[in-house]
Amino acid sequence: MRLLSHLAATCLMLIHFAGLTAQPLMPGETLDRIVAVIGDDVILESDVDNQYDYLLINGERDNGTLRCQILENLIISKLLLNKARQDSIEIGEDQVESELDRRMEYFISQVGTEEFERIYGKSVAEFRLDIRDEIRNDLLVERMRGTMQSEVDVTPKEVKDFFKSLNPDSIGLLPAEVMINQIVITPPFSESSEQKAQTTLADLRRKVLEENASFEDLAARNTDEPGGRSRKGDLGWFGRGQMVPEFEEVAFQMRVGDVSEPFKTEFGYHIIKLYERRGERLRAAHILKKLEYTADGDAKAIDSLNKLRTLILADSFTFEQAAIRYSSDRITKHCGGCISNPENGDLRIPMDALDPDLYFKIDELKAGEVSKPMEMRQADGSRAFHILYLKKKLPPHRPNLKDDYQKIQNAALQAKQAEKFEAWMQSAKKNIYIDIKPTECSNALKFWTE
Repeated sequence: MRLLSHLAATCLMLIHFAGLTAQPLMPGETLDRIVAVIGDDVILESDVDNQYDYLLINGERDNGTLRCQILENLIISKLLLNKARQDSIEIGEDQVESELDRRMEYFISQVGTEEFERIYGKSVAEFRLDIRDEIRNDLLVERMRGTMQSEVDVTPKEVKDFFKSLNPDSIGLLPAEVMINQIVITPPFSESSEQKAQTTLADLRRKVLEENASFEDLAARNTDEPGGRSRKGDLGWFGRGQMVPEFEEVAFQMRVGDVSEPFKTEFGYHIIKLYERRGERLRAAHILKKLEYTADGDAKAIDSLNKLRTLILADSFTFEQAAIRYSSDRITKHCGGCISNPENGDLRIPMDALDPDLYFKIDELKAGEVSKPMEMRQADGSRAFHILYLKKKLPPHRPNLKDDYQKIQNAALQAKQAEKFEAWMQSAKKNIYIDIKPTECSNALKFWTE
């Protein structure tokens, strides 16, 4: 299974996330078997098979229980769906459309529209219609689960009692953790490259508007966006908050069919063509021209960081104040340059979760120290320079309420949520019709048949 092509894996992912509608039976094929009935919904054997294949392709190991775990998860999802209907929870059409757009954009970006339609045998529009109800059901389940979790909270006393209830020998040590802040300075761009980019884009815009040239063909030959030429500049659908503010400021003021004047963002200069608008979601394409740094750009960036470092060490202002005022990194500057754990947003990051470049940069720093300027790569691959502040460093230690309250609180909350959910499932068994057909999972699913 691990040797399946990327295309096959993508198709199975689509099946997993969206759920294919039933197809007409061909001669010699057998009817898909129902393995469970939950309220008004059924679970088919193919539902289990599809998710099983998807998990195996993505590296999941099967110790003999995986298929039964999948079936139980499907049972729980159907129970949540039934409860959402009973509670009259509704999902707006805009939310369904947005999720449809998101999923379809992802899968089409993997295989292309033509290949997608060849594999499924229907147009993208027809496929969207097929899976619309499945998408709505998925969103209902997510909303119901979120609602149930949000109704659970823990008090400080419950956190303390939870921690006391843990067996100290089973907890183990927490890994070394660090809190890091940064100030980023990008080298300045040359005026000549800015002028060249604006002139080039203005000429491309003129060709579209006056010579009826294809925006897509021009993007395929001219855009500097990584991967953008193969997509002919197509950005797909996006909503507010998904693009940098300067890009959205232009895009959301455009009318369908417009081609914008050249404008600048942190990535360079752009022109946009707006294809469609659905409420607060747009579908557009763009052409990007990247800029070149000045010959002395690196030296200027390093000099700026050295001056800031000197002022910080002299207590003229704090590192956080300097980051808010001077850092060019949009993601971290608002919180004083704080770098968070990408997995959970926590500001305390385990050392073993740091990327290698950052690990070696702060490994020799002591708590409270500010590094000298160092080169870095930004998310878009462009070069910049930064200084780092090792705000705090905790060595490996046993959890305690003083240093690890947030982690213990989260664990206590999850335990309480699990307890409440278990109680709800016991109640659901009595109030929602459940019929589990005899399978090899009958013993593993005794909870639902008792």
